[in-house]
Amino acid sequence: MIRIATKQDIENLLALYEQARAFMGHNGLAQWQGGYPQKEIVENDVSAGHTRVFEENGEILGCAAFIDREPDYDVIYDGKWKTHGRFIAVHRVAVGARRKGIASAFFKEALREAGRKGFASVRIDTHKDNAPMRAALEKNGFTYCGNIRLSRDGEWRVAYEKERPVLVAATGNRGKLREIEELLPEYVIVSQKQAGFFGEAEENGNTFLENAIIKARAASEALQLPALADDSGICCVALHGEPGIHSARYVGRHGDDAANNALLLKNLEGKDRSAYFYCAVALVFPDSRILSGEGKTDGYILERAEGENGFGYDPLFFSTELNKPFGIASAEEKNSVSHRYRALKELSEKL
Repeated sequence: MIRIATKQDIENLLALYEQARAFMGHNGLAQWQGGYPQKEIVENDVSAGHTRVFEENGEILGCAAFIDREPDYDVIYDGKWKTHGRFIAVHRVAVGARRKGIASAFFKEALREAGRKGFASVRIDTHKDNAPMRAALEKNGFTYCGNIRLSRDGEWRVAYEKERPVLVAATGNRGKLREIEELLPEYVIVSQKQAGFFGEAEENGNTFLENAIIKARAASEALQLPALADDSGICCVALHGEPGIHSARYVGRHGDDAANNALLLKNLEGKDRSAYFYCAVALVFPDSRILSGEGKTDGYILERAEGENGFGYDPLFFSTELNKPFGIASAEEKNSVSHRYRALKELSEKL
């Protein structure tokens, strides 16, 4: 996992940087061969909360510094930056020997942090001869933008940038849009209407996943952009899985939360109230590729609504994992166990 470094990590960080310097020197790279980053820089990074570490089974396998402001990037030569907004600058990336995927994990986390702060992109520089880092950046979707000059020693570096990619959410449900934004901050989420698609797909699938694909495909084909859609609902054991795929239109019309909740309470009178939320998400690309994820969260239906948080059936649902109703749970609490979070997490791991 990636976490913020503490003072107790400093000796491990210095050891990682020494390994990185030795690797670069062995491969004929001049980068970092003057003892950079010095202990004082590492300590300052940690004190300022800039350093992130990748930890596995108690061992620190990699580190990087995420910085909100980099004056050296104010001027770029032989090119131009992709964006003009604020950005996260990633510096001092070091990964233990023979460890794959850690640099990519830092790049993805930097995009997520940029999203949480409302920033447009992530920028990074490296030595022009650092082929492994340049290959990793290009593999992860970074674009070469030009050259920058370091103020600390006057050396030139090649500069890269990656914008937070746009992802169309094939929904007009503000609650779902908000959750998707919170769960996928590395993307700029726009609704299908914001993107210019005002059509409505006929949800005639027999499963949550079929309906999610139908909605995502309609938006992707119309806009020629990647589109994400979900289909989700509440499933009650005593009702043989109902409302299920009909959750949003349980009373026969779409989106009447109060009427849907009232009908569900009526149909469960005197019956087992065990239930679960289920979600399927589908990401459809213009070339017809499909990625998907599914998730569920268990609980039961209350006798009456509690709280006003969330939307849909949330105030009726008691989460046995949180030991509280979704209606009074914070967004952070709900997202930690929600069916949509789990489906999006499964999808994100496939991206």
